[in-house]
Amino acid sequence: MLRIFILVVVLGSSVAAAPNAKQLAKERVTAAEKVYAGTLAFLKSGRATGESAYAWSVRWLDAELANGRPAKQAFADHQARMTSLEGDVAKAVQAGTASPIDGAAADYFKVEAELWALRGKR
Repeated sequence: MLRIFILVVVLGSSVAAAPNAKQLAKERVTAAEKVYAGTLAFLKSGRATGESAYAWSVRWLDAELANGRPAKQAFADHQARMTSLEGDVAKAVQAGTASPIDGAAADYFKVEAELWALRGKR
């Protein structure tokens, strides 16, 4: 009887500890946000490109949308990140730590984000 009780407690606690979809969706948002922030830090030191920051911003956007964030706000936040990224990449181009092609790509990312925000979808 004691063995059955222990087995039920152990199995019950391991099932309860398993993450659910809602928890995983939140963790996905948090992870994308952290990688985006880290990528920006690397960009400012010349060890990352605007392209990688853009990719993580889009992943963050997708994670937020999947997590139930209102599209209008999620797209506006992505647009703000891309506007800021364009400025950061422009500074990196002037400093010689990024190429003019990176600057043109950052312009594209900003315009694309503006379009997505205007439409409310990708």
